Amino acid sequence: MSGETKRADILYNIDDRPPVGKSVIFAFQHILAMFAGNVTVPLLVINIVGLNSEEGTFLIQCALLVAGVATLLQVRGIKAVGSRLPIVMGTSNAFLSTVVAITSQYGIGACLGASFIGGLFEAVLGNFIGRLKKIFNPLVSGIVVMTIGITLIPTGMKQAAGSKTAAGLGAPVNLLLSGLVILVIVLCSRSRNKTLKSASILVGIVVGYVVAAVAGLVDFSAIGQAAAFSVPMPFRYRWEFHWSAIVAMLFMYVATTVETVGDMTALTVVAQNRQPTPEESRGGILADGLGSSLAAVFNAFPNTSYTQNIGVVNLTGVFSRSIVNIGAVILVAMSLFPKLSAVILCVPEPVLGGATLITFMMVFISGVSLITSVDLSSRNMLIMAVSLGIGVGFSLVPDVTKVFGESVSVCLNNGIVPASLIAIALDWFLPKDGSEAAGKEETREAQ
Repeated sequence: MSGETKRADILYNIDDRPPVGKSVIFAFQHILAMFAGNVTVPLLVINIVGLNSEEGTFLIQCALLVAGVATLLQVRGIKAVGSRLPIVMGTSNAFLSTVVAITSQYGIGACLGASFIGGLFEAVLGNFIGRLKKIFNPLVSGIVVMTIGITLIPTGMKQAAGSKTAAGLGAPVNLLLSGLVILVIVLCSRSRNKTLKSASILVGIVVGYVVAAVAGLVDFSAIGQAAAFSVPMPFRYRWEFHWSAIVAMLFMYVATTVETVGDMTALTVVAQNRQPTPEESRGGILADGLGSSLAAVFNAFPNTSYTQNIGVVNLTGVFSRSIVNIGAVILVAMSLFPKLSAVILCVPEPVLGGATLITFMMVFISGVSLITSVDLSSRNMLIMAVSLGIGVGFSLVPDVTKVFGESVSVCLNNGIVPASLIAIALDWFLPKDGSEAAGKEETREAQ
């Protein structure tokens, strides 16, 4: 590709094929980095909705299967679909509050139906990347991401405190377990070992899981009940379509479209000192959207590109497409063994909560980092205050929206839809400050 230069510390470039032994090790590094995030959404939905162990095991199988297939679609590509970049796909945590809201209100079938339509919508959005970037500028995107993080904190805290454990919410044993997980994550994140650092969330969960098992706090009955081998079948749940659920999903798909473009840009800049080509951007968005629609068919929640795996490329210097292909095949293979999914299902709630609490807060901090790239003028701070105040307020005090009826409440109570709409409207309506306009002009001159 023109303008492409290999960064000095990249060990394997995009078309390189490392030896088989190294390839498998590198592939597992990517799996370790994304594994915890990929199963977080189904685990939390299982806990919140109260599904039985058989259904829970099945949902985790589906999450693993779709992550592998969506990654293959993204990396290998089919005609115009797929960026052909080494991007790992998986269940998106950004959708968690929306998924939980829809599933709690209407059931899993309604969530999958809305997700299917949203995936097709994102595929269409691939043709309007330029316009989307103008609407979802760093200020609006930062507000959206911050809202996602803030509105997830109560869920993470309840999980960390063991809201559904026998010991009860806030029991010392629950707090000790979640605290241990957080401590391990912090220590691993400070490690000089690249693999350990990139898999810090997973290592924290594993350590907490082992300690809980030794202490007799884990119920392993689901493993005995699970089959040794089975293929996840599509359309397990009957789809339903509710306009409020669809609208809530569409907003999230717009946001994740911009996020995926950002991930592709970060990856190509890190590895090859270039911007993604228009074909890569369109193909990546098509794969992102169609992958999520495929996820709905196979009973999984929306998929998207995983930012943490771009960090793995940066840490390890391995930009090889074949590595990610191998990782995707391993994920598909893992999905065929229900007992493995049942092992994941048995993770105690406080252990999962300790990890998700940190993960959700990192989402918020990512939003803060976006906000710091814009001028914190009185205008921009007003937009932040109004949109975050109302969006987060609706999420924390959902009874406020009852006056609008059940359907509208589903859109408003996740906080993301009102915060996004208000931020976009105010950014368009309020005149730019003189200092901000001058700053933009200076930036253009510098470029």
